[in-house]
Amino acid sequence: MMKCYKIENDMLTEEGAQPFQNNTVCFCTPNELRGGIKVAPHTIDECTRPGPAKLEAYDGYDFILLNLIDCKEQRVAKRIGIYIMPDKLIFTCAHSAKTVQDVLEALSSCRTANLSPERVLYAFFNYLTTKDSGKLEDFEEEISALEEQIMENKEGNYIKEIAAMRKKLMFFKKYYEQLLDIAESIEENTNELFSNSVLRYFRMFTARLERLNRSVLNLRDYITQVREAYQSQVDIGLNEIMKLFTVITAIFLPLTLLVGWYGMNFKNMPELQWPYGYAFAVGLSVLIVIISVLFFKKKKIL
Repeated sequence: MMKCYKIENDMLTEEGAQPFQNNTVCFCTPNELRGGIKVAPHTIDECTRPGPAKLEAYDGYDFILLNLIDCKEQRVAKRIGIYIMPDKLIFTCAHSAKTVQDVLEALSSCRTANLSPERVLYAFFNYLTTKDSGKLEDFEEEISALEEQIMENKEGNYIKEIAAMRKKLMFFKKYYEQLLDIAESIEENTNELFSNSVLRYFRMFTARLERLNRSVLNLRDYITQVREAYQSQVDIGLNEIMKLFTVITAIFLPLTLLVGWYGMNFKNMPELQWPYGYAFAVGLSVLIVIISVLFFKKKKIL
């Protein structure tokens, strides 16, 4: 799996490049790294175990642990270690990492002014977020479309959709936070492995990450507002149902009183012997219903 590129003529050249030599960029597995170069053994082991992203400074080199992610499946996809040394850069991963391969192939196909291992590292980090602004804009449009559906009272499982969107935003938030922590640690330049020109690029990268992180936080607030709007729509629907039941109860309450009154069966109740008593009770009930309906319509309750 090992691939090694030599930096010459502002390009990466794989042919004839020797592993772990000066002015080279290598991509290998942790096992291929053991014994090939002198680094702290526990750092190689950490490349194969899950854990948080970080940057640690050792004597003569910096070590970065990064969790590459699969944005489509919203999960951590690869655990990768990066060794930054004077005049060399080493990527190590237990599995193939397409992101690293894409960056190295892109740099090997064209000239890049003042190409160096540090510039390759910047190109790698820049590649991780190069299309994210468009992704967040598309995500904002999805939230806006969902909001319109809710306002139009279209049927759908909106709670499930909103929960999925919130989960995706939390995923992006953690992703940018780990990159931001590493970028800020790189700017500290503890081992003075980065030139001022390269640090300027990383400062721009940090600023971009901060903007992306703010965008995620704004979208999270937006989806919260959409959820509240949906909850308000649900509450309004429940209130309408309760109002309908209240009106029906109010209409039939006088009829219940009428039934209770004539259900007492006193011996001397004249209506019980009246030939038109039944018709009178029916007519009175209908009249009560009509009056009640007209009253509620006038009060704009119905």
